[in-house]
Amino acid sequence: MTVRLDELSWLDVKEVLAKPHAVILPIGSTEEHGAHLPLNVDSACVTYIAEAAAKRAADDHGVIALVAPTIHYTDVGPHKRFPGTIGIKIETLIQVLVETIEAFMEQGFKNVIGLSGHLENNSPLEIACRIVADRRPGANIYGLTVVHGLGSHALPGILKGGIPGMGHALEVEASIALVIQPQNVHLEKTLVGHRRLPLPEKYIGPVGEDKGRGVLYCSGVEESEESGTSGDPRMATKEAGEKILAADIDDLTDIIVQVVKARK
Repeated sequence: MTVRLDELSWLDVKEVLAKPHAVILPIGSTEEHGAHLPLNVDSACVTYIAEAAAKRAADDHGVIALVAPTIHYTDVGPHKRFPGTIGIKIETLIQVLVETIEAFMEQGFKNVIGLSGHLENNSPLEIACRIVADRRPGANIYGLTVVHGLGSHALPGILKGGIPGMGHALEVEASIALVIQPQNVHLEKTLVGHRRLPLPEKYIGPVGEDKGRGVLYCSGVEESEESGTSGDPRMATKEAGEKILAADIDDLTDIIVQVVKARK
């Protein structure tokens, strides 16, 4: 059986709902990723990981997980000055996520997993999960991210450029794209960019996005206005992309299995 929700009939879904299961909602974006990558990087990545993990959960563990259609229009405020970057307001995104999660629950889905593939989705997803949880005590809802989240434990041994390679449109994203959609990767067109940090790395990390150091939010983390990137992605390789994806898929598969089996 396909893991994609939108490829099933309502009768197929009815059968799934009668069994232990989970549904994954991938949340991507439509935004610039430099001159060398397409606008769909975040959506393509999060969808690929969700579908691969759902298939692994079924094949290796007998656990059912369906992957819902990906949300492509999200918060892209930091990049909207670049042509082709299309997004919605943060408050609109939160409301969309709240209503979508609640719609799954009203349909009878027992375990709802929101999966962010875009940094700016992380906070709205967490807020949406908390709103739904407050409205529906006992709801089994999870907000996950593949951006500096799932699989990140494997990155230090993979990245040639070190942690800064995790920046926007750099080594991590370009390496993943070389696996998922190599026909849309053009490293020869790279415009090397730079990053401006408003605070020392001690407080926000080398990428400016490490919330584990005490700063939850700060204005002024900006990528190059000329390139749309925060460095040089040309160290990206397909081999690195395969390893990064494998770590992401392993972590998500494990979470799916744990979530579903805990509710049997």
